[in-house]
Amino acid sequence: MSGKQITMKLYNNFIRTFSDLPNHTTLLVHSLSGCPLHCYGCLNYDEIIANTPKDYKTTEDLYDYLIKSGYLFDAVMFSGGEFLINPFNEIRELLQNAKEIFAGKIIVTTSGIYFRKVRALYDENLVDGIHIDMKLPYHILDVKEDAKIYQDIMGITPNKKLVEELIASVDAVIEHNTLFDQVRTVKYPLLDEAFFQEIEHFIEKRKVYHQSIVPYFLNEFVIPNN
Repeated sequence: MSGKQITMKLYNNFIRTFSDLPNHTTLLVHSLSGCPLHCYGCLNYDEIIANTPKDYKTTEDLYDYLIKSGYLFDAVMFSGGEFLINPFNEIRELLQNAKEIFAGKIIVTTSGIYFRKVRALYDENLVDGIHIDMKLPYHILDVKEDAKIYQDIMGITPNKKLVEELIASVDAVIEHNTLFDQVRTVKYPLLDEAFFQEIEHFIEKRKVYHQSIVPYFLNEFVIPNN
């Protein structure tokens, strides 16, 4: 295992879940590096992004946990915030070290806003799968006329390059074509049913093109705790 120093901070609770990766017990690891988005109703925003905890775990803490308790689960999922906001040399180092210690599956979750990093995760064989959120039907929205929709749902002002990267990231996940990958959408109450139909239509069309088995999930919106 490489001894290079990684400055990335991790949420101080490593969470074991049974639903994030179907048929697997997963250790959920949150990066505390923030997120360029402020999505409507984000469950992690207040605790992880807006008010970053003073107490945190280091990557060394994670490695130690994997060595001692890795037998309790068969997948590790790296999330955020936006995990891919971190410098890619640190992402690479962390995932390579995790793969040396841990024999299970390595998953990264992302909004897709950093396409080059998504592509590199696959090209460098750093992950078994990526779970990507397709929050809007990017392919049919106009960056100017529909800017308010982006602002209301994702908390950003869109531009053509950003939208192209979001679409390319979704397509890369579908093209990777494994059951460890996943495309998912939150059923935001601000949006009409037609939005979700357009998203699913786009995903199914790309799955046919790539002859892909990547699963798609439309998840119910969870009201954040006050």
